[in-house]
Amino acid sequence: MTRSLPLHPSLENLRKRAKALKRAWQNGDAHALERVRAAHPKLAADNAFEQAAPRLADCQLVLAREAGFASWPQLRIAVEAAQHDLPDEFVTLACLCYDDPHYDHRLFHARASELLRSHPWVASANIWCAAAAGNATAVATILDEHPHAVNRPGPYGWSPLLCACYSRVTPLDPHHSTYDAAKLLLDRGADPNTYTMKGNADERLEQTPRRFTALTGLVGGGSTGLANQPPHPRWRELAELLLEGGANPADEWALWIHPAASLELLLRHGLTPEARTEDGAITLMGRELSRAALEGRVDRVKLLLASQGLRMDEAFRGRTPWQHATDRGNLEIARLLKEAGAPVSQLTDVEQFMSLCLAGAAAGTRALLDRAPDLLERAPGFMVNKATSTRRVEAVRLALDLGFDPNFMDEVAPLHIAAGGGGATGGLRDSTVEIVDLLLTRGGSLEVREPFYDGTPIGWAAFFDCVELRDFLLNKEKISIFDALEFDRLDRIADILARDPEALERPFAKCLTREASPEDWQTPLTRMVSRGKTDAVRTLLAHGADAAARYPDGRSMMEVAHEKGFPEIAQLLEGHATRSQVR
Repeated sequence: MTRSLPLHPSLENLRKRAKALKRAWQNGDAHALERVRAAHPKLAADNAFEQAAPRLADCQLVLAREAGFASWPQLRIAVEAAQHDLPDEFVTLACLCYDDPHYDHRLFHARASELLRSHPWVASANIWCAAAAGNATAVATILDEHPHAVNRPGPYGWSPLLCACYSRVTPLDPHHSTYDAAKLLLDRGADPNTYTMKGNADERLEQTPRRFTALTGLVGGGSTGLANQPPHPRWRELAELLLEGGANPADEWALWIHPAASLELLLRHGLTPEARTEDGAITLMGRELSRAALEGRVDRVKLLLASQGLRMDEAFRGRTPWQHATDRGNLEIARLLKEAGAPVSQLTDVEQFMSLCLAGAAAGTRALLDRAPDLLERAPGFMVNKATSTRRVEAVRLALDLGFDPNFMDEVAPLHIAAGGGGATGGLRDSTVEIVDLLLTRGGSLEVREPFYDGTPIGWAAFFDCVELRDFLLNKEKISIFDALEFDRLDRIADILARDPEALERPFAKCLTREASPEDWQTPLTRMVSRGKTDAVRTLLAHGADAAARYPDGRSMMEVAHEKGFPEIAQLLEGHATRSQVR
């Protein structure tokens, strides 16, 4: 019996129903057995059903099939969507979210635009939608009738001004503008210091709630780069309006996530050396001085040093600004800080060696080694990683010349570091190309995957929207077959298989640097079938990929193609099987 989704479905209730079905199946309940056999695609036959042990996953699939969905994940998505009405969903998709830095915001914003196309009324559904869509006319109409709505909390407790400042959806109406909506809200009395408290869904990062203001949302930026979390298209004009209207220039998280945009602006509008972080642990300017010293930002260091009363003795991550500068080989910054009166300390011989090496100072480094040859053994193994992060070609070359590992995994490998900062906004930099070529020449691998997100350096370049660098790397000799398939470089498959014939059937699990999970045991072909990449499937079949391979859960590729709604792939697989039988 085929059922339909309840009017107000609950995912928790569905999970409980799946567990109840499993218990009934285990107990031999006749009705439960009939339901399982009727709905489960692989348990209709007597022998299959008799050999099957009751599993929760099978019971979840039965519930999904009974509700008219091909799989449990599809049912789950439908239930989650049904629990949010369209206006709330639009605001969620349209606005930047910093709770998990690894979201692809571009996909969210594209879905928000599609929602506007399908349901244009959403742009005036309520004041939060109108603000996020940039529909200033609708905002004005609502405020004319309900003036107090100007600061009223909406979805997630966000005020209308937050929705306008965090929105990155492209308005479909040329007369709509989130800048105009935000300006109108400010003119009508919106609080320029409105904020939302952000947690963090990544358990490896600190969970302390953080105050994210309207200003924070304007400047954009974050751990996934400016292409993924871009500034508001008119962020500077709107930031000036907020600050002139009373926004607090001591904005901790605007400084943190995009200091290049916010530092000068906040200093000009009254940020003082006394302003501290929310936890009171350090002054904001002291923290930014350490970060600038760590990142080699000479211009930012000079800007901060021009402020009277700047603290230069505070420890950030256990090190003072001068120590951070010397640790990363930023010797000019170390000199500027020392001349400005920053406290300095005596370096150990290993610290001195690292500082000179990361500065690319070959003569000084080799002079130290002449006096103490064992420094190479005492120095940490991540020297190439650190040298790559400085973006100094000479530092990378020196570390490699000294024999340090070009594939050392310090959370990520050196090529990940090079690829992740390859110039999403400024094109492909010559220094990046030179560093990448140097690492590859010295044995760096484009197939190595970091253990957190299983990304290769090519995957990192793609994630950070370094498109030119991604394509540059995809033309290199030794790339992963999975990267070639993922990024539609099917012209590379023949070369890859000529070099490494076993790659055709090597499971993804064999490519990982972490412990593999059951679902990782997919061949290139099974992975492409499940992702619906028809041309990739066709290419792999032409090269002799095993069309009889099964998924870790026992399903055939034909079953998966049908379940996921990929009829062309199913037809390819069926045709391949027919030709094989004829031969």
